[in-house]
Amino acid sequence: MIPKLMKVQKTDSESFAVNRYVHEDRFPAIWHFHDEYELTLILESNGTRMVGDHIDSFAAGDLIFIGKNLPHTWRNEGIKNYKKAEALVLHFLEDMWGHRFFESPEMKNVLALLERSHRGIRITGKTKVVLTELLLAMEKTKGIEKIRLLLSLLDILSTSEDLVELSSEVFVKSIEDPGSERLRKIYEYIMNNFHKDINLVEVAEVAHMSPSAFSRYFKSRMRKPFRQFIIELKVGYACKLLMQEDRAVTEVCYESGFQNLSNFNEQFKKITGLTPKKYQLTHTNK
Repeated sequence: MIPKLMKVQKTDSESFAVNRYVHEDRFPAIWHFHDEYELTLILESNGTRMVGDHIDSFAAGDLIFIGKNLPHTWRNEGIKNYKKAEALVLHFLEDMWGHRFFESPEMKNVLALLERSHRGIRITGKTKVVLTELLLAMEKTKGIEKIRLLLSLLDILSTSEDLVELSSEVFVKSIEDPGSERLRKIYEYIMNNFHKDINLVEVAEVAHMSPSAFSRYFKSRMRKPFRQFIIELKVGYACKLLMQEDRAVTEVCYESGFQNLSNFNEQFKKITGLTPKKYQLTHTNK
């Protein structure tokens, strides 16, 4: 099983889609990818965002631009006291206006942006404010005016300095390499199960490889041993949980996939330089 290829909702009368997704409880948290480029504005809810091998917190106002075929998801696990999850999402294909449209001289900056988006981009500052307004306007607009708004949005985004790249170059190159379907399969399994007691043998079985061959394969692709990758993933996830209000360290320990508190404290401090409690106090101003 690979990350799920999602089909974007679009009518035959439009070349690209702007959809509002509303969930009564939480986002589906499906680790997925698609051929379309995506701009996602979180309107309500908070939790943990995963783009490629990058993990971070998200809240209302979060604005992310994601390149085609880059796996991603938004998770609400462990979040308390919210009523719904809502997002406004723009999807468009690279060839929606012809195969060479973005290769025209006038679109040079936009083409560079599309290449850059393969790592995922978090949009901040004044650019986030302006693009949020444009995206909300596009939701209510049709015809040529909707196209004009999209071009304006891409023009502003392509020249902005308020952009932060997310996923690592190593991850992006690894999933773009020939034979990357196997790595997608491995990574999808890890992202859906890292918060459990995941081990090398079971992931090797997913990849249809022996444990020793898998270890060599994984290290050559991700440039770090499998066990270290899993520990860093768990600690990164724990960091985001600790920044949420009213989360006990013991609760975060088990939710992020550690089996005992002493090992959690040891690994967390080794990677962050702080104990989990000290990290929580530092980042939540408690």
